[in-house]
Amino acid sequence: MAGQRPDQIARRVVRDIMIYTRGIKMRWVPLETVARRLELNDTGATQAALMLAETAGWLTVKDGESLCLTDAGRQIATR
Repeated sequence: MAGQRPDQIARRVVRDIMIYTRGIKMRWVPLETVARRLELNDTGATQAALMLAETAGWLTVKDGESLCLTDAGRQIATR
């Protein structure tokens, strides 16, 4: 989705991880899976979104390849 702001992408990623993991705590999801599901083709925008989400405390990024929601991320996903 071209032209989306990093905050919009971050929220989409958080919601998708919540759906993919069914809200189960400490479930890691490959970034590649989320990127494919959401059709995230702009690497720069995706990385900016992940940095924003991690800084906001919504998710944890491991080795730049795996994503895990935090409690705050699960709350954001349900809004």
